[in-house]
Amino acid sequence: METTVTSKGQLTLPIEIRRALGIGSGSVLEVELGREGSVVLRKKATPGFFDQFVGLKAKGAPFASGDEARNALRVAEEEPAIYQTAKPARASRKRR
Repeated sequence: METTVTSKGQLTLPIEIRRALGIGSGSVLEVELGREGSVVLRKKATPGFFDQFVGLKAKGAPFASGDEARNALRVAEEEPAIYQTAKPARASRKRR
């Protein structure tokens, strides 16, 4: 695949590469000079949603990472409920 550098120093990554790496608008890429004049691009890892909370990074946190917390929540949701909860009764509205 080929791409051309614009006068502003920009280039377009082919759609196949963007899709394969999950690169979209606003994605951050790390650029590195490789061996023999090559350029290495890597998609920068971004913290997960749960990892953004300070509590998960604290010592003694119940989960080591957001992924671990998310997986634990998924397992808990998939387990059958031990106790069935009754649905709240709908409030009847009296018309006057």
